[in-house]
Amino acid sequence: ITIDDLEVNDIVLGSFLANVAGNQNLTSYAVTASIKNDKTKSFSAFGSIDVTQSDPSIAVDLKFDDFNLELINPVLEGVLSDIRGKVSGIANIAGDLNKPSINGNLLLNEGGLGIPELNVDYSFADESSVTLKDQSFIFNYVDMTDTVHNTKGQVNGSISHVNFGKWSLDLNLETDRLLVLNTTEDEDELYYGTGFVGGSASIYGPANQLKINVIGETKRGTSFVIPLNENESFGDNSYIHFLTPEEKQAKMDGREVIATEISGLELDFDLEVTQDAEIEIVMDKENGSTIRGRGEGGLLVEINTNGKFNMYGDFSVFEGTYNFRYGELIQKDFTVVPGGTLAWDGAPLKARIDIEAVYKTQANPSPLLDSPINRRIPVNLGIHLTGDLEKPDPDYNFDFPNLSSTVESELSYRLESKDDRSNQAIYLLATGSFSSSLSELSITGTIEERLNGIINNLISNGDNKLQVGLNVELGENRPDYQTDDRVGVTLQTNISDRIRINGKVGVPIGGVSQTAIAGDVQIDFLLNEEGTFTAKVFNRENSIRNFGEEIGYTQGLGIAYNVDFDTFKELIHIIFKGKKKIALENEQKKANIEETNALPDFIGFEKKNDSLN
Repeated sequence: ITIDDLEVNDIVLGSFLANVAGNQNLTSYAVTASIKNDKTKSFSAFGSIDVTQSDPSIAVDLKFDDFNLELINPVLEGVLSDIRGKVSGIANIAGDLNKPSINGNLLLNEGGLGIPELNVDYSFADESSVTLKDQSFIFNYVDMTDTVHNTKGQVNGSISHVNFGKWSLDLNLETDRLLVLNTTEDEDELYYGTGFVGGSASIYGPANQLKINVIGETKRGTSFVIPLNENESFGDNSYIHFLTPEEKQAKMDGREVIATEISGLELDFDLEVTQDAEIEIVMDKENGSTIRGRGEGGLLVEINTNGKFNMYGDFSVFEGTYNFRYGELIQKDFTVVPGGTLAWDGAPLKARIDIEAVYKTQANPSPLLDSPINRRIPVNLGIHLTGDLEKPDPDYNFDFPNLSSTVESELSYRLESKDDRSNQAIYLLATGSFSSSLSELSITGTIEERLNGIINNLISNGDNKLQVGLNVELGENRPDYQTDDRVGVTLQTNISDRIRINGKVGVPIGGVSQTAIAGDVQIDFLLNEEGTFTAKVFNRENSIRNFGEEIGYTQGLGIAYNVDFDTFKELIHIIFKGKKKIALENEQKKANIEETNALPDFIGFEKKNDSLN
């Protein structure tokens, strides 16, 4: 048999030549075959086949020389992709002709494969060792690398078949850090992002029903996004099922209809989420409102190619932001308070949320006071999100730092009810100010904030040694109080590793007090190498100033010493002995223990009557 251009599964292998010679009874055949491309003879076989009816057998030796593996891609289509590589080595097929044993050793070069569901692709190290045993390909601790970020892992295990059909996998993977997810945003996707995992994974099952179990922890670079999409595609709800002819006949015969197994890929991720991972929840895709945070927790994620996506576990937020966006004008960044939680019991969009975030700004609270003031003060607006992740229940609260107890008490009274807090919070976010009548609308605060953000983005740089910013404050002119427009400059600099300066200077413009210059400055001194002993000197403009009064200032200095301790006894030791002395004592104790442990088992010390025996 001669084939000039042998093509298998759309892969051109080369010219094929086979010689088969039978004995006189046609019960035994001598076989030689080869495939030759332009460079080498990639495949050759020689041996005999016995087709005796009572005991058919085969004994054929195989030789591979850069044989192309791409031809097996259609076998695993939909589960694995881009299976590639060149195989070299020898093997022997022997035994029962109906199910022969294949034994030998192969080397794989330029090998690799992809997993479409996760959008990852891996390459295998050259000269990877693969052992053939019976009807299995055994991978002998093969090093693998993802082709995008070059993270690495090691795989061992087997890929089995039944006469090169009914393929199944039983592979194990170990890694310190490997890319396992690399998907991008898509309208129909329930999740996307980039995932790096350290730990172990097992890939097992029939080729058309593969299961991947991952047990590990998230690593640096992980970013997992869950978009809250209110739109559902037509296929999201299976209200209609069309019967196959077999199912229809079974119903007519009164037999039970047995559903066939759904083919595809099943993934189970049992992950310890670390602070290396970032979880983002898109609350409003159209405007770009998101909750993004880092924290710790444990998550079990179940995914398959047929639309299954379940999540179980808890996630505690250590740091994060809530980006509130509405249109092109309103853009507010809330800082998430550490300790918030997300808890999943199945559906990822039905998670229970308990997160608090704070938005820091400056506003004049005069509309809420009986005695107006003509000065903006710092305002911390908190939002507490509870309930279902899809539709959380927000509760707003206000904090006014550096206020006298009298004024703070009056503001607390004005904002006592939940409705009042909600109305003023929404007004503050939309306009940058408070209002005694919500029918009045002023957006000077919002315009000012966006203007400052745009200008500072233009003049900022990545050098932390010196940061200069421009600050614009638009004044207000009301019957009960007036404030001037103000242009200011902010400065942050590190003179050295021990001295830091933060300053702000503002000049009123467009008012009656153009000559008045207001400013704040704070200098921090680190008094020890650990940074636990610090001194602070500041000059600060008074927050509250009644109309007609001159600008007032407050000066001060302070010293702070931070100590980490687990017990009160440890605190006393640190204060009187110092950290360094305690560390030396601990090192000495450790050295003594190690020295004692180094002695042979038959040598020991015993303390008796104040003497050593």
